[in-house]
Formats: sequence, C-alpha cells, structure tokens
Amino acid sequence: MKRQRNRRIFRWDNFIWLRFRNGLFGMALLFVVSGMLSASVYAQEDGISGEMTDGIEEAESGQIVVVIDPGHGGENLGGEYEDYTEKEMTLIVADSMREELEKYEGITVYMTRDDDRELSLVERCEYAERVNADFLFCLHFNMSGEHTLFGAECWVSAFGENYSKGYSFASVEMDLLQDLGLYSRGIKTRLNDRGIDYYGIIRHSVERDIPCVLIEHCHLDQENDQPFYDHDEKLIEFGILDATAVAKYFHLSSEELNVDYSNYRNVQVDVPANVVSPDRTEPDICMIEVVDQNMSNGEVSVQVSAADYDSGMLYYTYSYDGGQNFSPLQRWQDKSVDTFVFTMQVPPHVVPRIVVNGYNGYDLYTTSNMVSLPSMDYKTAEEIAAQMEGKEALESISQTLVAAKERSRIITREVSIAQVKKPLSFQYFMTVCIVCALLVLGMTISMILILGGRKRKRRRKRKKR
Repeated sequence: MKRQRNRRIFRWDNFIWLRFRNGLFGMALLFVVSGMLSASVYAQEDGISGEMTDGIEEAESGQIVVVIDPGHGGENLGGEYEDYTEKEMTLIVADSMREELEKYEGITVYMTRDDDRELSLVERCEYAERVNADFLFCLHFNMSGEHTLFGAECWVSAFGENYSKGYSFASVEMDLLQDLGLYSRGIKTRLNDRGIDYYGIIRHSVERDIPCVLIEHCHLDQENDQPFYDHDEKLIEFGILDATAVAKYFHLSSEELNVDYSNYRNVQVDVPANVVSPDRTEPDICMIEVVDQNMSNGEVSVQVSAADYDSGMLYYTYSYDGGQNFSPLQRWQDKSVDTFVFTMQVPPHVVPRIVVNGYNGYDLYTTSNMVSLPSMDYKTAEEIAAQMEGKEALESISQTLVAAKERSRIITREVSIAQVKKPLSFQYFMTVCIVCALLVLGMTISMILILGGRKRKRRRKRKKR
C-alpha cells in the first residue's frame, strides 16, 4: 500500500515537472516568435522589406562596407527619353558595379534594390545604416529642362567631413568619366530653402553620418552624351568605371583583376569650417574682341575673355545677330584659362553683330559686349555650287544643240547621197527626155526667129540703098 502510494506521489511530481518544463519551453518559443514578429514589424516600419534584408551578413572585421543605390524604381521611372528609362539603366549600372567590386579583397557590397521596386530616400539610407555602410553611392542619369546641357557631374554634401570625403571620391570618379570622353560639369553642392543639403539621399545619409555621392553619369536628352549610354554594354562599362573609382578611393587590390590601388593618392580635401554653399551669381566678367574677319567665306575669329571666381567657366554660346539667336552650348576650351579664340561662321549678306554668353559651373551666364562688323557679301559653297550647276547646264544645252545641228547636217547629206544613188525609173527617164526635147525645140525655134530677123534687117538695108 505504501509502495503504491509512493508510486502515485512520484507520478504526480513527474507530472508537475513535465508541466513546468513544457511551460518553460512554451515561454521560450513564444519569446522567439515574438522577437521574430518584432523584427519583421521593425523592418516594415523602417520601410525595409523582407527581400531587402536577405543576404545581409555582418561584414568581416576590417572590411570596407559600401552600399550601391540604383536611383528610382517601381512607379518612380526617373528620366525618360526616347526608348530609355532611368530606373532600368541605373539597375544595370549597379549590377555591373557590384559584380566588379566583389572581385576586390577587403570590401563587402550591398545594393538597396536588385529588382524593380520603389523605395523612399529614407528607406535607402536606413538600409545603409543597418549594414553599417562606410559609403553610399547613388547612381543616376541626368536631363535638363531645355535639353541643352551635356556632361557628367557629382553632387556632394555641403557639410563637414561628408563634404571632404564626398569631394575626394568624386574627384576620382570625375577623372575616370573624363578619361571615358565625357565632359565634366564638376563636383557641386546644392542647398534647399532651409539651408541644408537639397538632395534627400545626401541629406538623410548625412543625418546617419554616412558619406554619400550622387553620380549623374551623363544626360539622356543630349546628342553629345548619347554615344555613352546607347547600349547595355555602355551601361556595364559605367558600372565597371564606378567600381574602379571606389577601389582607388579605398586603396583596394584584386588578384583576379591583377590590380593594386594601395598606393593610389586621393585628392586631399580639408574639412570645411563653414557650409560650402553653391555659386548663385553669374560669371564675373565676359568680354569679346574680333581678331579676324574673312570676307571671302564668312569666318570670324573671336577672342573671349571670361571668368567666374567661384565655380569656374563651363560653356559658351555665340550669336551673329545681336543676341536674337544663339548657337548650341559649346565646351569651354580650357577650364584652366580665362581667354581663348574660336571661329564662327556668319551667313552671307548679313551685317554681323557678335555677342557671346559665358556660362559658369552652375549654368548661370553673363552676356558680353557686342561687336558690329561690315556686311559679309560673299557666296556660300551652296551658291557657288548652284552657279556651277547652272553654268554646266548651259554648256550641256549648247553642246546638245551643236550635236543636234551636226546630226541634222549628216542626215541631210545622207539623204542627198541616197537620192543620187537611187536607180532611175522609166517614167523618170521619159520625163527627162521630154524636157530635153522641149528645150531643143525651144532653142531651135529661137534660132529660126533670130536668123529670120537678121534676114529681114538686111533686106530693109538693101532697099534703102
């Protein structure tokens, strides 16, 4: 009886222990599930989808961590021009950039998106913060309101270390873009009405102490830049170029690529004590002088002297009609000098009034003085060609008439010869004979009349005697 009771007590204690153990397991399970749900909610509140967190692994100690941000996505198409859409182009560039960077040692690469999804600027920067990014690279393509601008540019923060680090990297990037053949529009800052960084991707990165550079590779709406992006291979080349700039900036090496940038010297940029404000004023000076006027072909050589002591000179345009119409934007021939000479073509029968607009790095311009010249009364190549064509046409007509006249003479001669060689018919022979007989008869009658007249004359003379 006692044994049986002890057995029951043992079972009761075991039951209590099992319940207690299962309760601990349930609480632990509940804690884990709650944690997972909290993490999911946190990610959603941050605007980071489940797909976006896939593949995030803590970078190895000492690894550089960079985040590539392909601009736009989803319903946010970005720039659209002809058959090109910016959101698709930036993704191709970003994929190429990541693939190239992963060939280097000592770097971990993330992308804010690897498919066609829409993300806010805050979401992109929060993602960079979550992966402890050392740098955020935002990839874009440009367009201008009047479809006149061309070239590449980089935008950086206007504040502190974010400016100096951004400018240092952008210097590497712009050098490579210029080597590719693109025109450099420079490295710039831009502020909004509140006096902080204008571009949200830069502003939100600065708030998280992450250096950020916005790269505008080129303009989609300008024929000068179109050869640089008109095939996917060109976009892939942009990605490789961007990766190379990152590798140089961070002094990376790659056994696979057999390159070593550990000794690459970056541009040293001091941390500014104040805000690096953009240039809001036109060029300080723009003057012109005509150095040569060719009256025979309409070419006019003009010397331009212009300067902007804040952002430098970028473009110029010229007019021969006093500023009513201007040429397309022209590259400033050498940004290191303020004076150069260019040659313009003035149409014929025009009294030239030369004016030049000089543009600075922020696309603000100053108009030069006006220079009036004597009328350019010359014949254009088209006019000369038309005159030559008229002359050749007259010569051709004259030659045609001479040839026709000669042909007519030849034909007449051939007809005459043919008529001479034509065999005589009987009718023709009888006609000739009758004509000849009549001629002989006529001559005979005439001789008889003449002789008869003489005889009568002699008879009259005898009678008188």
